Amino acid sequence: MANEYTDNLPQFAYSAQQVQQYEAKAAKLSGTDLSTLMQRAGTAAFRFIENSQPKSSHILIITGKGNNAGDGFVVAQLCQQAGFSVTVFALFAPESLTGDAQQAFSQYQGALVFSLNEVELSQFTVVVDGVFGTGFRGELPDHVCLCFDKINKLPVTRLALDVPSGINATTGEVAASAFLATKTITFIALKQGLLSGSAKRFVGKLLLADLDVGEAFKTLVTPTSNYLNHETFMAARPQRALDSYKNAHGHVLLIGGNRGMAGAIRLAAEAALRAGAGLVSVATHPDNIASVLQGRFELMVHGVESANELLSLMKKASVIVFGPGLGQDAWAKSLFNCAMATELPLVMDADGLNCLAHAPRQKSNWVLTPHLGEARRLLSHLETPLNEHDRFAVAKKISHEYGAVTVLKGPGSLISEGERININRSGCAGMASAGMGDVLSGIIGGLIAQGMEAFAATNLAVYIHGLAAEQAAHDGEKGMLAGDLFEHIRGILG
Repeated sequence: MANEYTDNLPQFAYSAQQVQQYEAKAAKLSGTDLSTLMQRAGTAAFRFIENSQPKSSHILIITGKGNNAGDGFVVAQLCQQAGFSVTVFALFAPESLTGDAQQAFSQYQGALVFSLNEVELSQFTVVVDGVFGTGFRGELPDHVCLCFDKINKLPVTRLALDVPSGINATTGEVAASAFLATKTITFIALKQGLLSGSAKRFVGKLLLADLDVGEAFKTLVTPTSNYLNHETFMAARPQRALDSYKNAHGHVLLIGGNRGMAGAIRLAAEAALRAGAGLVSVATHPDNIASVLQGRFELMVHGVESANELLSLMKKASVIVFGPGLGQDAWAKSLFNCAMATELPLVMDADGLNCLAHAPRQKSNWVLTPHLGEARRLLSHLETPLNEHDRFAVAKKISHEYGAVTVLKGPGSLISEGERININRSGCAGMASAGMGDVLSGIIGGLIAQGMEAFAATNLAVYIHGLAAEQAAHDGEKGMLAGDLFEHIRGILG
């Protein structure tokens, strides 16, 4: 294996079921078999340990009762042969293993324990999870939970083989007491459930070992989602001609900011400017004019008492961003009804989404940007509730129900349009801060104003938003403000 593992992840992801269904076919197409794949998987994980740990390290490998355990026993044998001190903790009787996993167990000659009470946990520097793989669904058995609850507290490298045990690799659902990996080396292809939502925290740093069958696998299987990389997004940025002028780059109208809530609409408006929109207007409560205009005199700020005052502003706009700081009173609802009547591209955020949840409808050429709580409200009218822990299903359902490009925000934000779904790979924990969503909606509006199609603009905006946050977080994640992203947005867009 020339490259046994990499952190340069591909741009496509698959369901766990696809990998299970096609791994044998991919192996055969590549001139090999499943037994060899198990050896390669174990070798890739061993190579990671060898490259990152001194030979004095003590390795604890936890095994289950399927092929994931077989991978674990291959790692154990290789580590032992390389001079590492190795202990295998069998959560299930190894005698119950069959096939390739049983053969891997029979080749391991080292220490084997059946209770954590038999070992001193403080001696270990690496813990390897070989308990459950891609087939996991539901909840972990009690004795596995007790084990992981102890292991997850250890200040050690925790390496998951293929999938951290307790993670549904298709939906991203996280079972109670799931294995909290610091590193995960996944095999053959990226599983979409490892890339979004709370699962990202349990995956840690993700590596891929395609076991030399990745190319064959790609010829057999259609990806369930895209995982676009930095180079792809940078190539998609709007370009500006030397002789261009402001009216050539669109006019964003932002509507929101009820009495006393000027901050959200102000953040969204500046984000639209920083994303490259030629002109940006704000329609807000009359009390907010001075607050929105202060310090950003490039904005054109209008106080509106009623929805009728929006009509002349909408005639000049290329795209509308609706909802930041809107509130849900009579003023807000009248503006909502007016905005919903437009044929302009529309980005719906914050209280705009809450208004929409009370009056669900379909519309064309619009973008919805809910977090999970807002998504729950948008789908509350369904007769059959959706499993909200399946972020992929939630994003697709909102897209279908409303006819919209949908951003389901959170770690690994999902962008869905019908059956198309992209997983964002940028962002950081510092984004858990007020106003971040307002900045995102402004960027989306700014890109659409420059002529980008809604799905492409939304994907680019989500990536830029996360990347700007990563760059801003170099000064520290805690205390990072939404406004700290502005200079970085400008720099990324060039």
